Amino acid sequence: MIKGIIFDLDGTLCDTLDDIRTGVNNTLERLGYSTRTRGEIHKFINNGARELIRRSLPKDVQGVDFIVDSALTDYNMEYAKCYCDTTYPFDGIEELLIDLKNMGYKLSVLSNKQDEFVKEIISRLFGDDLFTVVMGQSSFPPKPDPSSTLYIAKMMGARPEQCIYVGDSDVDVETSYRAAMSFVGVGWGYREPEILKKAGASVIASDTNELLNAIIQLSAEDAE
Repeated sequence: MIKGIIFDLDGTLCDTLDDIRTGVNNTLERLGYSTRTRGEIHKFINNGARELIRRSLPKDVQGVDFIVDSALTDYNMEYAKCYCDTTYPFDGIEELLIDLKNMGYKLSVLSNKQDEFVKEIISRLFGDDLFTVVMGQSSFPPKPDPSSTLYIAKMMGARPEQCIYVGDSDVDVETSYRAAMSFVGVGWGYREPEILKKAGASVIASDTNELLNAIIQLSAEDAE
């Protein structure tokens, strides 16, 4: 029986890309580096803020840890100014979450984004009553390490096989498999469906209605 559903944030629940780009480019400008296009930022995300910043820096300094760490500190400061300026839920997400909650599922969020921003974005856009756990980068290793995913399952009172992970990237696919959870991909996110399929995703929803139906189908199969 499926009890819990864990959602990725960036590219799954919300479109956060423009605010991320603003934070990155303001950081690069502060440091005297060239800014990045939206397309470049699109390619750099999904592996956490430090990796985002490392990839955004010029190639000749990407391997210099103290420069990356310093730039990350600046990015955290810059992103704090703009993290919810243009960020918004994708079409149908709010209704989907309410439907799933009313159906008795426990819902949680797990992101590689900085924990403080994950919590603030979710609180601002969805309130504080929908999710059991909301977690970003923390003391756990980042995704695709399954440690944080398994912790969230435990907090929802579910075994891993009683959970579905919903995400938009190959990182999310790997996370679900390493945690022994079912996976449903979303086709509206920051990675092409072909990338998800190549990573092993067998179910990819093109809209929230398909996502709801996929979750119901997996729940029915699990109950058999």
